[in-house]
Amino acid sequence: MKKIWFSFLTFSLIFVLTGCWDKKEVEERSYVVAIGLDLPEGVDIEKEQAVDVTFQFSNPKLNIKGASPSPESETEDVITLTAPDFVTARNMANSFVTREISFSHNKVLIISEELAKTDIFFRLLSTAVKDREVRRETNLIVTEGKASEFISKNKPEMMVRPHRYYQFLIDRATETGLVPESTLNRFLAITDGDADLFLAMYGSSNENNNRKGFQDEDKYVAGQVPKKGGNPVQLIGSAVFKEGKMIGTLTGEETRIMRLLDNTTNNRDMFSSFPDPLDKRYKIGVRIQKTEKTKVNIKMKNGPPNIDVIYPVEIKVISVSSMINYGTDLENQKKLKTALESKMKENAENLIKKTQKEFKTEPFYWSLYARPLFQTVKEYEEWDWNKNYPLADIHVTMDIEFTGFGKQLKEANIDKVLD
Repeated sequence: MKKIWFSFLTFSLIFVLTGCWDKKEVEERSYVVAIGLDLPEGVDIEKEQAVDVTFQFSNPKLNIKGASPSPESETEDVITLTAPDFVTARNMANSFVTREISFSHNKVLIISEELAKTDIFFRLLSTAVKDREVRRETNLIVTEGKASEFISKNKPEMMVRPHRYYQFLIDRATETGLVPESTLNRFLAITDGDADLFLAMYGSSNENNNRKGFQDEDKYVAGQVPKKGGNPVQLIGSAVFKEGKMIGTLTGEETRIMRLLDNTTNNRDMFSSFPDPLDKRYKIGVRIQKTEKTKVNIKMKNGPPNIDVIYPVEIKVISVSSMINYGTDLENQKKLKTALESKMKENAENLIKKTQKEFKTEPFYWSLYARPLFQTVKEYEEWDWNKNYPLADIHVTMDIEFTGFGKQLKEANIDKVLD
C-alpha cells in the first residue's frame, strides 16, 4: 500500500509542475489601455463587416529624470487599422507590433456616435465578450466625433503616461453624477432585458465647436462646456441607447436626475445650484445626497399603469450669495424648501415627459417594479412595458430634508458686508 500511495503522489506532482507552460513576461506584451471604434471610410458596412479600430498602448519606457515624452513617442503609442472587429484586429496589429497585444489592462472602449447609431454596433460588442481578455467591467464612452481623434487629442494632465488616466477620469466624472455608470456588463444586461434605456458616458474632443452661452453648471453635454486651455477632452452627459442602438443624448443635469431616480446606480455627493427664492439675482449652492432609495409604486388597471414616485434627497446648503439668513430663520427655510422641492420636481417631471414622448421608454430601470405584478414571464412580455410606459400616468413627490446650512455669518457682520 505504501508503494501505491508513493506512486500516486509522485504522479500527482506532474500536474503541479505544468502550471507555467503558457506564462508571458511583461516585456513580451503590449498592453492596450484604450480601444476606439469608428466607421471605416469607403466601406459599405451593410454589405461587408468592417470597423476602424484604434489601440492606445501603455508605453513602459522610462524617461531620463522624469522628462516628458517627445511628440514622436506619443504617436507611436496609438495605432489605427481596419478589421472585421476589434478582437480580430488584435492579431492583425501584431503584423507590425512586435509584442503580443493584450486587452487584460484595458479600461475603456470609445465608440464614435456615428457607429453607435448603426445596427452593427450591438453585434460587435455582444460577440466580443466571448474573448476572455475582454472584461465586462470595461467602461463605454460615446464620443461626438471620431473615436480615433478622441484618443489622439487626449493630453492627460499631470501624467507622463496614460496608464491610469482613463480610470481616474471616469471615476471622478461618475462621482459628480454628470455621467452615468456605463460598463459593458450593464449595456448587455439592459439590452437583453429589452425594457429599459441604457445610458453611456458622452464625450467630445471638439474644442467648444458647439459652445453655447453661459448656463447652469450641469446643463451641458460634452463639447459645449465653456472652457479655455487644458485638455480638449470633455466628459459630461449621456448617450441614450434603445435596443442596442443610440437614439439621443441627455445633458449633465438630466443625467444627475436619472441617477437619483434609478435605484440600481451608486450615487455620491452631487453639487448643484438653484435660484435663490428670495432674491432671483443670486444662486444658492447645495450638496445633494441620496441616503434612501427612491420609492416606486406601480398600480395596474385596465388601461395604462399609474406610477407613484417618492423622490427622497438630503440637501446641505453650502453657499448663499444673497447673504439672506436661511440658517436660523425658520420662515426663510420653509420658503427655500418649497422652492427647491418645486424646482427639483419640475426637473424630474420634464425628464420623465422627455423619456415618454421622445424615447418611448425609460432609463430608470422601473420595469423591475412592474415584473412582479405578473405571474409568468410570458404574461409580462405580452403586456409589453415599452408599449405601456409612454402612456403611464406618473406622479412625482419630492421629499427634501435639510442637513445643514454651513457656517453662518452673524447679523452684524452681514450688515457690514452689505454696507
